[in-house]
Amino acid sequence: MSKKPQILLSFIGNNDCYLPDKTGAIIAILGTESFDILYLLYNDESYLKPASAILEYCRKNHPALTVRYQPALAVNPTDYNTVYPAMYQAVKEILRENPHGEYTISVTSGTPTMHACWIFLQQGGVIDARLIQIHRETGLSEINFSLDEFPKIQNVNAVKAELTKLARENKNLKEQLKLQYDEIIGESPQILKVKEQIKMFAATEIPIFISGESGTGKELVAEALHYNGGRCEKPLVKVNCGAISPHLFESEFFGHQKGSFTGAIADKDGKFKLADKGTIFLDEIGDLPLEMQVKLLRFLDSGIIQIVGGKEEKVDVRVISASNKDLRQMVKTGQFREDLFYRLVQSEIFLPPLRERGNDKILIAQNLVTNLNHLHDKHKRLTESALEKIRQYHWPGNIRQLKSALTAAFAYPGDEVGAEHLHIIELTDKSSEISIPPEGVNLDNEIIPQYYQAALRQTDGNAAAAAQLIGLEPATFRARLRKLKLEKI
Repeated sequence: MSKKPQILLSFIGNNDCYLPDKTGAIIAILGTESFDILYLLYNDESYLKPASAILEYCRKNHPALTVRYQPALAVNPTDYNTVYPAMYQAVKEILRENPHGEYTISVTSGTPTMHACWIFLQQGGVIDARLIQIHRETGLSEINFSLDEFPKIQNVNAVKAELTKLARENKNLKEQLKLQYDEIIGESPQILKVKEQIKMFAATEIPIFISGESGTGKELVAEALHYNGGRCEKPLVKVNCGAISPHLFESEFFGHQKGSFTGAIADKDGKFKLADKGTIFLDEIGDLPLEMQVKLLRFLDSGIIQIVGGKEEKVDVRVISASNKDLRQMVKTGQFREDLFYRLVQSEIFLPPLRERGNDKILIAQNLVTNLNHLHDKHKRLTESALEKIRQYHWPGNIRQLKSALTAAFAYPGDEVGAEHLHIIELTDKSSEISIPPEGVNLDNEIIPQYYQAALRQTDGNAAAAAQLIGLEPATFRARLRKLKLEKI
C-alpha cells in the first residue's frame, strides 16, 4: 500500500513575509517536520509576493515538496461571517484534490479569527487534521488538550456556506478577477479559482503546469497566462510535444544551420529562439520521450540552446506546459524524469472536466452557438430540449466534444437547435463489445496467440520488440512461441 501524502495547511501570516532576511513560522515548521505538499492559504492578493518567496525558498531547500497556493479570500480577516465560509470552501477544494492525504494544520500564522476557524473546521468534522503550533522559545508542539467539553459543532451545509460566501464577497471577488485577456467561459467556483490563479501567476515568471482531461481548454489558459503577463507583447510559441519526431527534436526545439545534416537546406530558428523574450507553451509534455526529456532539462537548467551545426546561444523564455496524463504516476513508473517534473511543475493549474462545471455547460454552449452563427451567417438558437440534453449529458470529451456536437447540429435547416439535432457520438460502441459464445473459448490456444501474432507483425518479426509490446521478457516470449509452434511467424 502506498504511503499517504503528508499535507500541511497554513495561512501566510505577517511573520512569513520577510524572506530571505528572516524566516517565519511556515519555514520553521518545514525545518522540523517533513511534508509532501504545502498549501499556502491567503485572504488577500498582497500575500502573493511572500508566497512566491516561500516557493523559491522551498525549491532550493525542500525540492521534493510541492507548494500550492489556495485562495480563501476575505475582505476583513477578522470577520467570522466572511472568514469561515472562505476557509470552508478552501478546505473543501483541498480535500477534493487530495482525498487520501493526511493533514496537518498550523494555527500559528494568520489572524486569531483564522485560528479559531481552523478549530471550528476540525471539530465540526469538515477536515480530519492534526493541529500544530510553533514558537521561537518552545518550538513545535501539537495542540492536544482535551476537547471533551468543547460544544458540539454541527457540520455546516455546503450550499449554505457557499451562499453566505457569495452573498458577502462574490461581487468583490469578480471585480478582482477581471482579466485584460479572458477567453475562458464560465462562472463555476472551479473556473473562478482558475481565473484567480491565472491573474496571480501571470504576474510571475515561474513555470506553470496546466493539468486536466483532454478537451478542457488548457491552451486557453496558456494564452491567458501569456497575454495577461509582462511578456504579452512578445511571441507565444505553441509546441505539440507528441508531434515532434525524436530525430528532429534538437532541430525543432533549438534550430539548425544550413548543411548541418541531410535536408538542412537553409538556416532555421528553433521554437525556443522564436519564443525569445516571450513564452513557450509545451503542450502534451507527457508524450515527450525520455531521451528528449534529458535535452529539454539541460536547456531549462542553463537557458542555453545548442544550435545544430552552430554555436550556443542564450535565450530568455517563460515555460508553460500541459498534459492530460498523470505526470506524477509517470514519474513513479519511470516514464517521466523526476528532475524535469520539478523544473516544470513549480505551480499547477487544474482544469476541471466539463461534467463537474454545472451550468458552465450552458454558458459554453451558448457562446459556441454565437460563434457558429457568426461563422456561418445564421441565427440559430438552442431550444429548451437541447439545453436540457446538454445539461444532463456527462461530456467525456469535454468542450471539444460539445463543440463538435453543436457544429454538426448546424447542418440541419431552421433557426432552432433541438435535442434531436444533437447527435452525441459515444466512444464505446455496443457492436464492439466482447461476446463469449455458449461453448466458451480457449484463452491460451485461441485468444493469446492472436496477440502474439499481432505483436510480431507490428515489429516485423522482431521477437524482442514484440515481447516488449506485450510486457513479457524476450526469453519467456520465445519459449511461448515455441510451445504454440508460432516461432516462424
